[in-house]
Parts: sequence; structure tokens; C-alpha cells
Amino acid sequence: MDSHKTLPVLSQKGVFVIGTDTDVGKTFVTSLLGVLAKDDGYSVGMVKPVASGAIPMAQSSRFDEDNIIPRDEAIMDDTETFGIIHASQLESTDATMLMQAIGAGEDRRSEVNPYALPGEYSPKLAARLAGVKIPYDELVEHIHHVVNKYDITFVEGAGGVTTPLTEDRTFTDLAKDSQLPALLVADGRLGSINRVILTKEYAKHHGIYVKGIIVNNTAQVEPFLLHTNIEDMERYTHIPVLGVIPPFDGIDAWNTKVEWAREFIDSKHVWQVLGNE
Repeated sequence: MDSHKTLPVLSQKGVFVIGTDTDVGKTFVTSLLGVLAKDDGYSVGMVKPVASGAIPMAQSSRFDEDNIIPRDEAIMDDTETFGIIHASQLESTDATMLMQAIGAGEDRRSEVNPYALPGEYSPKLAARLAGVKIPYDELVEHIHHVVNKYDITFVEGAGGVTTPLTEDRTFTDLAKDSQLPALLVADGRLGSINRVILTKEYAKHHGIYVKGIIVNNTAQVEPFLLHTNIEDMERYTHIPVLGVIPPFDGIDAWNTKVEWAREFIDSKHVWQVLGNE
């Protein structure tokens, strides 16, 4: 859209997306932010550093930027992969959603998701069971590398902010060492105020600067409760709620979702908040 071309250069090139818990919709929210940024005219990076629950790759056709090609014919960039994904032929469906949102082809899968591990476990346990050692320092370097390639990069954690990543590190460490501000995804259910406050304070204690909250209202909370919960989230954290997203029930296409998302997220305001010191 022509109006989007006048947006300023982003002062913040990356953001770490954390959640109050697992299954609060971090991947969906991250994907919406990515498609909004792309629609605004920015180049967009995505990183899901480690994903568990990966499944065998289907031998089906996927969009590779401009062409439809089979997965097994996609050219992988071996200079930006740790080799786990393609050696095991596992697919993180979360990573696939992030890629589809921004139109990234299979050649960027290793960039988006360096490690895809089987099993519905924490990344630490999934890696242990798979006999995989996750090189923490290389993950941090990979995030910095991707952040420097694009106008804005969204890095999505796993589960809650304290989810174990390696034998001696959690996603708290990764968020801190990425040196990126954070966006916090929460639901609006009863108890969400407590979870938001605890997550924000824990993050702050560990050097993670949460700049905004996005409420993913998948539970379709009663309007009065949702409204008061959002008010109290802002009151007690002193952090703005940047969007309240209802369940999506439209056509499953990102060109449809981007217009739908603009009803609930002011992307220009989000980029401004992220860039504020």
C-alpha cells in the first residue's frame, strides 16, 4: 500500500516475543506482526531458534517465494544452518506458519528454525531424548546475524519465558543475551493479570525489557472481564496493551489475515513503541 511506504526507518531491528505460558498463541501473534511489517513495506526476518514437537516433513509442494517447488528440491543455505533440520527431515509447524506469513521459501527454513526436535517436551528434554546438543552461543550469534539482515526480525520463544532450553540455560537467558526488547503475549482469561505481572517482573529482574503486551483472546473472555483485565494489566505493569486479538475464523490466507489484523493492531504504533528508549 502506498501509504505504508512513508513509514520511517525502524529504530529497533528486532523483538523477542515471549509468553505468559504455553499455548497462548505466540506463533499466531508473531506471524501477524510479521505479515503486518511486510505489508508495511519492511523486510522481515523470523527466528524460532529451537522448536520441539516437530513432525516428519511432508513431501508436498510449498511456495518458495515466487515458485511452487517440492520440499526435497528446495535449495537450502548450508552456511546458515546447524544441520539438524535437514538431516532429520523434521518440520516445526510453528516455523512453517512464521515462514508462510512473510512469504519465506524453504531456502530460509534453516534460518528461521535452526533446530526442530521431535516430542511434545521442553526443548531441553526433547534435545536430550534426540541425542542432540544445542550450542547455546551459536544460537545467540544466529539471532544477531538474522537481526542484522532485515529491517525487523521477530524472535519467538517456546512456552513461557522460563522454559528450559539447554541443560543450564532457559529461554530467559536467550531473550536476555539476544539484547532485544520483548513483546509479551497473554490471554485475557481470569488469572491473566497475575500471569502478566509475574512474567513482566521476572523478565525485568533478568534484564529483559518488555515494551508491550498483546492479548490473544482465544478463549473469548466475557467482554467486561476482558476489558477490566486489560486495564489492570496496564495499571500494574505500566506497559501498554498494543492489541487485543479475537479468534480468527476467516479464509486461511495471509492476504486476508493482514487486513483482518489491522482492525485490532495499529502496526505503526507498535513499531514506534518498540523504537522508544
